[in-house]
Amino acid sequence: MRNNKGFTLIELLVVVAIIGILAAVGTVAYTGYTEGAKKSSAKSNHASVVKYIAAEDQKCNVGAKKAFGKEVLGEGETASDDKFDCENRTGGSVAAAALAELTDFKNPYATTKGAVRTENTSHDKKADRGYVNVVASSNTLTITTCFDATTSDDSGPLPCAVEADRVVNEIDVAE
Repeated sequence: MRNNKGFTLIELLVVVAIIGILAAVGTVAYTGYTEGAKKSSAKSNHASVVKYIAAEDQKCNVGAKKAFGKEVLGEGETASDDKFDCENRTGGSVAAAALAELTDFKNPYATTKGAVRTENTSHDKKADRGYVNVVASSNTLTITTCFDATTSDDSGPLPCAVEADRVVNEIDVAE
């Protein structure tokens, strides 16, 4: 009398097939989850940059002489005088000051690079994703963030060509 303990080849193949199906479904779900997280992070970066620039500009509007920097330092440390001067400010000077202060933001699509920059010169539709572009025109700052780039035409890719693929805000810098 033989006592065969173990699995048949058919049983093993069924288990391997089930594991393969679960892995395929899990990979698709994980990819969608990470893409959604990157979009949320890009939108959050955009909102934080807009709020920061608006708040710092408002400091100048209410009479502060300096902005864009930390005033309160640790115990025993003194504030440096390298902060932004509010007098004669322009959109370009505010954009440059904001760029210098916001170096800690990371692009969720390219985590080794900072997220805030002054403009995009690339024509690759995916190259603009996740960057917060702060562009000055006279005394108006246009802050644009692309979080999806799925549109193209016959002449090549169009970075953030569809309004649903980007967030845009404008801030008027008062003198």
